[in-house]
Amino acid sequence: MNQPPKVAATIEARRLAELARAAGLGDSPDSALDLHREARALLGHEEDTPLLADVLRWEGTVFRDRGQTSRAEPLYKQSLQLSIRIGYVPGRAHALNCLGILEQRRGDLAAAVDHYRESLELAERASETRLVGMLQQNLATISDIRGDTTSAFGQYHLALAAFEAANDAQGMTWVLNNLGLLHAREGRTEAARTAYERAVRHARDRGDLMSEGVIQENLAELYLAESDLDAAFPAIERAFQIAEQRSDGLRRAAALKLRGRYCRETGDVDRSLDALRDALTLSAVGEDSLLGGEILYEFGLSLDRSGDMNLSRDVWTIALEAFDRIGATAWSARTRALLTGGRTGPKLL
Repeated sequence: MNQPPKVAATIEARRLAELARAAGLGDSPDSALDLHREARALLGHEEDTPLLADVLRWEGTVFRDRGQTSRAEPLYKQSLQLSIRIGYVPGRAHALNCLGILEQRRGDLAAAVDHYRESLELAERASETRLVGMLQQNLATISDIRGDTTSAFGQYHLALAAFEAANDAQGMTWVLNNLGLLHAREGRTEAARTAYERAVRHARDRGDLMSEGVIQENLAELYLAESDLDAAFPAIERAFQIAEQRSDGLRRAAALKLRGRYCRETGDVDRSLDALRDALTLSAVGEDSLLGGEILYEFGLSLDRSGDMNLSRDVWTIALEAFDRIGATAWSARTRALLTGGRTGPKLL
């Protein structure tokens, strides 16, 4: 039986959107954007439906996941406005979460928490179990940035339970990665390595290059903190390769930060400074305040190693202002220690 044209268009738009979501996590974010645009064209500009709200949000996330924050924001806002207009509670909750992620990236943690809490209330009302897990994780990340490790651990375990209940491998990948970060910071390196390795397996099983790249960065951080340069190098290069494949400027900046640190530790200070300068440029375009501060911190260490102690102090002062503005207490403490007499920072994890 032939379907009405509008029904057929909706079915095809949904199919294209699902293909786009898979492509966006792999090495084809450009293809994902094209597929989302096709889906939107099929749905029509006058058609206010939950699917259109979802497609707008999913398209925004492709931009966000390759570091194009300003291009993601209007799509998230359109999705939110449409969801409010048609009374689509799950769409409203998801859009608020996405806007919170942008606020967090830009360093406005208070605004991010407000978005997350409003989203959490809506998600619980709508029985959106997976989104509840995502929000618990995002709130845990902010607790971690603010130095509240105990709260972060509790929230991450709540998130993991929610993802396990939803049988959500992607969500479990995210939480395992973040638990690895906390374990590493607490000095539990074996627990951190185990969490990262489980997360990498989940990511690879699903072809999720975006997540794998972030996990490789964190593995590299762990190896660098242990002075295991032989293990750090391939993790750094894999993270950079994935960022290149995905044309992701923000993750390229993060990998260059690690490359700069690696070069400094191997004695090649000039290459370290070059990598960190490039990383600063890319992180500014991606609007990631915390990453920008971390790169400045590393840049100051490399300048100090090169003998330019006055400039290193200027750079650390700018980094400290960024960390204080965000409320990244652990990073502020590390940077303040350098400015008050330390010549090499504490091990970073």
